[in-house]
Amino acid sequence: MASPSLSDVTTDRPVLIVGAGPTGLTAALELARRDVPVHIIERREGPSPLSRAVGIMPWGMDILDKSGAGDLIRAKSQPVQRVEVWNGTKVATNIKLDVDPDPNQRLLCLPQNETEAILAQKLAEHGVTVQYETTLEALFEQSADCVIAQINGETSHHAFVLGADGVRSSVRAYLGETLEGYDLPTQWSIADIDAHDWTEPGVFRVYLKDDGNAAFVIPIGPTRYRIVASEPGALASMPVPIKVDHIHREGDFTIGIRQAESYGRGRVWIAGDAAHVHSPVGGRGMNLGLQDADEWADRLISGRLAKGVDEGYSAARHERGREIVAFTEKSRQSVMTKASLTKRLSLRMLGALGGILPINRMIVRRMLRT
Repeated sequence: MASPSLSDVTTDRPVLIVGAGPTGLTAALELARRDVPVHIIERREGPSPLSRAVGIMPWGMDILDKSGAGDLIRAKSQPVQRVEVWNGTKVATNIKLDVDPDPNQRLLCLPQNETEAILAQKLAEHGVTVQYETTLEALFEQSADCVIAQINGETSHHAFVLGADGVRSSVRAYLGETLEGYDLPTQWSIADIDAHDWTEPGVFRVYLKDDGNAAFVIPIGPTRYRIVASEPGALASMPVPIKVDHIHREGDFTIGIRQAESYGRGRVWIAGDAAHVHSPVGGRGMNLGLQDADEWADRLISGRLAKGVDEGYSAARHERGREIVAFTEKSRQSVMTKASLTKRLSLRMLGALGGILPINRMIVRRMLRT
């Protein structure tokens, strides 16, 4: 049986997706591949050159596989083979991540701009391209069968609107929602580098420092790495020398721990960073946005969003967002405690347990499926 189109559900007006990051592209692709009319806009001049999010979890890959993007993502990604946790300048824990017999139980790393390029390519195969330099200026009203929008000075009518337009979401502003929460008091930092002599590919290193700070070195290519530090100056924060061949980008940033109370109503909804932001520790952010987009598209296709009768999307995604925010905060706090006997013993115990294959597999499954 053919998948239903939007006209089967409610109307033949196109769905408007605001924002062409991974969340917006995934939502558009999930609709377009089922023959739903989609209009996706982005205020940027063109595709982002920034790597931003890099980690792709197995549950994120489940969604990318549905859309047909999974194999292309795997072909370009750097699989993480193991995680090394260093206490200062010595390895305290070594956990293998590629021990599960299921080849899909892997952590993959790929710069976000490359993930977006693949999603845009698959979307174009369904006849939909991103309209860049296109700004949503206003949402005027919702009626029984459409939403009226102003885009680049012109009025248009849409069956539904999904705001995947980031932390400064104009769609969220229309809904009257704010990202409730707080910002962490300290500055974090990032550096994307080429380091040909650093280590073998596929090793994710976590450096725990005696003062409670941490530096993470994430493999995102055969010789390309992302350094994230819990203090300013990512490269300077490294407790061991690293020979840098090229710097792609570096800078400091503030982490927000925030979530919208409601993810939408009627015919206007939000997803991804428009609905939640949290610590990058654990690499869940982009994956959570992919899940938001996938569930929203499934609910629209099934008719559960028709006429605004379904509030299940907001409740379900808020609960999942709350779970991930709590998980990432617990993870962040656990690696940022100051040096102590308890911390050293915990690392030794984790290292010992990680050497037992069945326990190693159990640890990895929990890490990658949460």
